Amino acid sequence: MKYLISTISDLATEEHAGDVMVIYSERTLPLAVKNGLGLELAEFCLPDNLDVKFESVRADIEHKASSVELKTLHAPFNELYPMAIDPKIVEVAYERYDQAWKYALRFGASKMIVHPNYVKEYYFESWFIDRHAEFWKRFLSEHPEPVTICVENVTEDDPTLILGILEKVNDPRLRMCLDVGHANLSPVPPIEWLRMYGELISHYHIHNNNGRTEGRRSNGDLHRALGDGIIDMKELLDEAEKITPDATAAIESYEPENCVKWLKENGYI
Repeated sequence: MKYLISTISDLATEEHAGDVMVIYSERTLPLAVKNGLGLELAEFCLPDNLDVKFESVRADIEHKASSVELKTLHAPFNELYPMAIDPKIVEVAYERYDQAWKYALRFGASKMIVHPNYVKEYYFESWFIDRHAEFWKRFLSEHPEPVTICVENVTEDDPTLILGILEKVNDPRLRMCLDVGHANLSPVPPIEWLRMYGELISHYHIHNNNGRTEGRRSNGDLHRALGDGIIDMKELLDEAEKITPDATAAIESYEPENCVKWLKENGYI
């Protein structure tokens, strides 16, 4: 497998005069270049960066993209519901993904990561799967370029949900992004998610945690270093290397330096 570092570690917030401001650092690029790794461009997780604030971040993103060979791009995800009941909401999701797709092409990213945003209180499982499948069939038919869309598990406790979408669409450009930290917050262990999806996994997000705390998923999603949690990361990556040797894996931890050190010590990079 090939490894990348998510630039999510470059984003932080500060409060100025009562307003929360996003600030940018450059932790990930020197680390990636020094260790021969790629970058997952996460700046577009913030939807404003796709349009009204693009010029303020353009030079930084262009510099990062031109400095490494291997790139993926994380699309925005806040309030995006491809399976929404209201068709106008579906079109908002389409517009944002279309914007992100164009930037993936512009910056040479081979994959675009999206969130499915399942809300069990709002959607029947069959509706969620069928509407997502309908959305992605349309999107892929209207975007023929060779960028793979990777659907990332986030709050989905049932691993069959995303699997159902992939099977219905049945297109090699729609694949799974297995976020092992998120899977560790579900009732199904991350290694079982990996075995269930198998070669349908094109991309991983790797970080660690201690599982659910106080019965709440949100308390457990800590994005810690690879060796700092209850996931047996060596077992998982060994299995991933065996089942999906051509996949990519992005460090999505707020401690990227410790993650790179762990990967080097354990012989993965």
